[in-house]
Amino acid sequence: MANQSLSLQTIIGMVVVAILWAICFPFITVGLPDAPPLLFASIRALLAGGCLIVVGMKMGRMPHYSFRGLMMLALIGFSYTGMGLGGMFLGASDVGPGVATVLANAQPLFAAILSLFVLKEVITVRLYLGLFIGFVGVVILALPGFDVGADRSIGALYVLGGAVGTAIGNVLLKLQAGDGDVYWPMGIQLVMGAVFLFLASLLAGEGFEVDWTWSFAGAVFVLAVPATALMVVLWYALLARAPLNKLNPFTFLTPIFGLLIGTLFFDETFSTVEMTGIAITVVGLLVIIIVPKQESVLLES
Repeated sequence: MANQSLSLQTIIGMVVVAILWAICFPFITVGLPDAPPLLFASIRALLAGGCLIVVGMKMGRMPHYSFRGLMMLALIGFSYTGMGLGGMFLGASDVGPGVATVLANAQPLFAAILSLFVLKEVITVRLYLGLFIGFVGVVILALPGFDVGADRSIGALYVLGGAVGTAIGNVLLKLQAGDGDVYWPMGIQLVMGAVFLFLASLLAGEGFEVDWTWSFAGAVFVLAVPATALMVVLWYALLARAPLNKLNPFTFLTPIFGLLIGTLFFDETFSTVEMTGIAITVVGLLVIIIVPKQESVLLES
């Protein structure tokens, strides 16, 4: 399976996932002035999870989970939703966009290492090369946004912790993918993740002051429905069809689409450095997507 090329439908699906992920960052920035970060993330996850559970109920699919199944969803909720969203929201206000982009997009590298031992996926020379080239492209793409003058180590740790949590969650999601319904498990893990985020908000002493302006309500809706509920359902379905390490590198497209969104809606422009980063990132993806008939295996467990 690891040596198979991805279908056009799968590639299009992953591009859509990257676009949905990319719209998160500007809307998080819009909403942060009106709510504490962890509480904001909890509201997003709770609304997204609630939507998916309602869809599952409307489709007449009532789940029956064992204790082990619920514990697995709790682990996914803690890592993928709790750590992933928590790190993203906490780091958004403390880290420059360049550093945040690089650290967040280290996630496929962490997941590749974990999948070697947990999923027993084949790691090929071509896959390693594509991941390396893609990450280099992201680093170059993020160079104009680097802020080396401020001490933002704590914020960087938040973003890095979020990337590690997302990587762990992705490996666990791959273990679950294809096993029954899509809406209920994703809805349950999102609600559980929302609970973890809410408890973290309480421990951090954030308080409950939320200014429900129209801009904040709009940001919550966009982040919860298309950027979370729709995205995780599509991502979960794609994980059932292809290896994690062939899908995950498409997240390198996220900062590219983020720049495109900035150009279309915020009058931003591409620099030569950013264009170079985009080109290198695309080359890295092509190295991974285009698989020859005979591919040498570097590591296999």
